[in-house]
Amino acid sequence: MDVIWLNKNPILNLQRGRSLRRRLNSWMVGAGLRLGTSRVWGYPRHLIIDLINVCGLKCPICPQGRCEIPRQPTQITPDFFQTLMKKLGPYLYTLTLTNWGEPLKHPRAVELIRYARKFPCYIGFSTNLQYLPDEVARDLLTIGIDEIGCSIDGCTKETYDTYRVGGNFNTAITNLKKLVNMRKELNVDLPKIRWQVLLNRYTESEIDDIIAMAEDIGVDSVVFLPIFLDIARMFTHSPADRLARDKDWLPMNPDLSWYDYKTGDLKNITRKCSKLWDSMVVHPDGAVSPCCAVIEEKDDFGLLDNTMNFWKVWNGPAYRTARKLMKHRKPDPQHNVCNHCIKHGILIF
Repeated sequence: MDVIWLNKNPILNLQRGRSLRRRLNSWMVGAGLRLGTSRVWGYPRHLIIDLINVCGLKCPICPQGRCEIPRQPTQITPDFFQTLMKKLGPYLYTLTLTNWGEPLKHPRAVELIRYARKFPCYIGFSTNLQYLPDEVARDLLTIGIDEIGCSIDGCTKETYDTYRVGGNFNTAITNLKKLVNMRKELNVDLPKIRWQVLLNRYTESEIDDIIAMAEDIGVDSVVFLPIFLDIARMFTHSPADRLARDKDWLPMNPDLSWYDYKTGDLKNITRKCSKLWDSMVVHPDGAVSPCCAVIEEKDDFGLLDNTMNFWKVWNGPAYRTARKLMKHRKPDPQHNVCNHCIKHGILIF
């Protein structure tokens, strides 16, 4: 669903500055995307960095909550983060500092975000708001983040507890109010505060109440995200198998879901994926994935390190093969994680 803006005059700095080299880089990336080239002679325009791959909650159909992400718990080092940002930061339009972990669990999260703010990109992250000391909240509100997504699934404790297993509803709401009220006290416009809700069988009945509560608290926007089916088995099982496992979580109203309730297929299938040309996901250990749905190391496209062997990965065999497959819309008999989306439609938009 679209973002519901409660703030009628949001200030969104989608482009901080007008760097000529960033515009030239964007043109090169866009040309590669339009032509479907296997090599891309430009840096990603969008970057996801998972600061830490630990969350702490046990959400029942999240691969992290199910303990189905076979990666060692780790957190990004400041040295590697700075090296990565020096290489890619000048060309980015967006920087997201969340993937499968809770970014505020990183003990130096504020320091890393402050460093990222040196670069002219739109910075945002999502948090479950289970940890937000006053000093951290104040720092987040004054270092120039553009948007904070607050993941609170429901406006009652009963609904929230159904999915956010291990979380505390009162803590999340208290911290949401803290961000809003402290921002008023500091008299700053950024970051924009977004309440994000996974649309499932339990939250669908609270849509209107969540919007009313969000407006009363004073958040800038609300977004209802259709829930994903069984991401851990996305690349190994059919849509029907994944539907069978998670169908009880889908909304009763099929209009609130992306899935066909009989087959598990996406309703509006698209097989065009721009992510292979203009975005990158970097895990805390430097492993690179083509999109945020890739959770297994065997499906990674390479490994970055402090020597910043960027081009070796970005135009390496895995990326080039995936781009060729996507261009011709034809799955490869050899293993490549992108085969699934070419066959069944793109899941992560």
